[in-house]
Amino acid sequence: MNNLSEDHVSLDQFCRSCNIEMTFVYSLAAQDMCEIIVIEEKEYVLQDDLRLLERLSRLHYEMEINLEGLYAIVHLQEKIERLKEEVKSLSRNLDRHQ
Repeated sequence: MNNLSEDHVSLDQFCRSCNIEMTFVYSLAAQDMCEIIVIEEKEYVLQDDLRLLERLSRLHYEMEINLEGLYAIVHLQEKIERLKEEVKSLSRNLDRHQ
C-alpha cells in the first residue's frame, strides 16, 4: 500500500458521506468486520472495505439489523464463498478424472 489516497479513505469523510456514526464503524472494527488504520493521528478505512461498510450500514440503519446480526450475515456470506470455491475445485477435479 504505497499510495494513501488510493488505498485508504478518511473515516470521517466516509461517515459524513454515508451519513453514519463513527461509533458504528468502530463497533464493526471491534468485531473484525473491517479495519481502521491510523496514520499520523488520522483514522482511515481500507478502500477494499468500503463496499462492505456501505452494505452493512444500510442493513443496520435501514433494516435495523443489530451488530450481532451483521456479524452473522458476514460470517455466512464468507462461508458461502468458501463453499462455492470448494465446489468449483471439486468440479475441476471430477472433470479431470472423467
